[in-house]
Amino acid sequence: MDVLQDILLLVLLVGGIVLVFVVISVLRSTKTAIENISNDIRRLSDETIPVLAEVREVAEQTSEALKVVSENREKLTAAAEYVRKVTENIYRLENLLQEQVEPGVAGLARRLSGIRRGIDVFLDKWRAGR
Repeated sequence: MDVLQDILLLVLLVGGIVLVFVVISVLRSTKTAIENISNDIRRLSDETIPVLAEVREVAEQTSEALKVVSENREKLTAAAEYVRKVTENIYRLENLLQEQVEPGVAGLARRLSGIRRGIDVFLDKWRAGR
């Protein structure tokens, strides 16, 4: 039985040694995988930081643009109201001219035209009579 125990102990020892080598091999491959993951995370971090800085800058510029638009909204509304009032005044002035001034100017133009024709007729007769 001592021989059988010695054989079993030897088999167990050989199995333990093989198991130690397997564990060492697995630990080395795990170490390599962890180093690769660490390098990938470091590289990703290095690439992400500038992108985040640019995103922050874009957000600040967008915020500033929104602030300018918000500040000038009242001015734009006032300008639009002013343009509307000016347009209304021009329309009223046009109606005033058409209703009150245009008939007088047209009558004056007819009178001046009549006077001119009268002078032309007078000059024609006077030249013919000489």
